[in-house]
Amino acid sequence: MSLKKINQEKLWNVLLINLPITLVLCLFAQLLSVLEGKVAGFSVGQFLLNLPVAYLAATVIGLALPSVPWGMRFAARCGAKPESLSYVLLVNVVVNTVYTLLLSVIMTFVNVSLLAHGPLIAVVFGILTNFIPLWFACYLVSFFSAPLCRKLASRLAGTR
Repeated sequence: MSLKKINQEKLWNVLLINLPITLVLCLFAQLLSVLEGKVAGFSVGQFLLNLPVAYLAATVIGLALPSVPWGMRFAARCGAKPESLSYVLLVNVVVNTVYTLLLSVIMTFVNVSLLAHGPLIAVVFGILTNFIPLWFACYLVSFFSAPLCRKLASRLAGTR
């Protein structure tokens, strides 16, 4: 398999996996804000504004950071065998942590500081308050959608 095909497959995989991740992250983050009383109700306009920002940020994260190789090294160090369920779960811990942490920071900053003109401390507290619930939501979504996205990416890149 050529390097060009591998890069095409990675690009397709990043573009595909970011769809469910950013949809859930933006939806869940706004629902958390409603539940926490930070906003009066769900705003379709805010959701539609956040979605492309989050998707673009997730794409840069996915292409710029080697989170999958980091996750593979972590899973191997934990003694998980490749292709086992424990290996997949452990790889996803690292990949999801990288994505969710960076997307939480970026999207909280955009919404709290840039759009609402809130203080930086509000950004910090927003990240601290919402990171764990967002992490769990995104972990589940990425765990269940990643195999389909990898398969589609492989077909689209012509490597399968």
